Amino acid sequence: MTRPIRPSGVLLALVATAAVGALSRVPYTSQSGSDAFVRLAWRARGERVETCRRLSPEELARIPAHMRREEVCEGRIVPYGLTVTVDGVRAVQESVASKGVREDRPLYVFREMRVAPGRHRLSVVFARLGPVPGGEGGREEGELPVSLDLDTTLTLGPRQVALVTYDEERRRLILKGYRAPLRAPR
Repeated sequence: MTRPIRPSGVLLALVATAAVGALSRVPYTSQSGSDAFVRLAWRARGERVETCRRLSPEELARIPAHMRREEVCEGRIVPYGLTVTVDGVRAVQESVASKGVREDRPLYVFREMRVAPGRHRLSVVFARLGPVPGGEGGREEGELPVSLDLDTTLTLGPRQVALVTYDEERRRLILKGYRAPLRAPR
């Protein structure tokens, strides 16, 4: 059995469609104000360290036979510290650790800072926290250096974004997508 279409349902659908259409024409600005931005965004593979130990006979006895291993190793990615200074004032100081249950995912950095338009001194330091157990092991291709830094002066216009990212080929931090504003002729 089919139900007849009710005029009230059709009317409600028409009103909702007209409202969505009207709201889609309302002007919208995504960011108000005239601030500029410094954005830090990168993903990098940090150095993996493993800690291994031999299991005691008692520990081995508690493990099913098909899962027994004499040595158990736990690995993680070494954390890094991120420090950002803008015009001599520390804007960010935090630790960046690997995510995941086993702490074996790449390191991710995504930060955005508002700055006033104009000339700024920017310093970014991304450095490994603490020594690696067992010394400097065999470094894998693509792993982060012990320390990365960028120290530069930049001039930003209103709503301009300076992007700091990690260049894997050159193994250093770079400014990308940033162009210094043109100077007006005198």
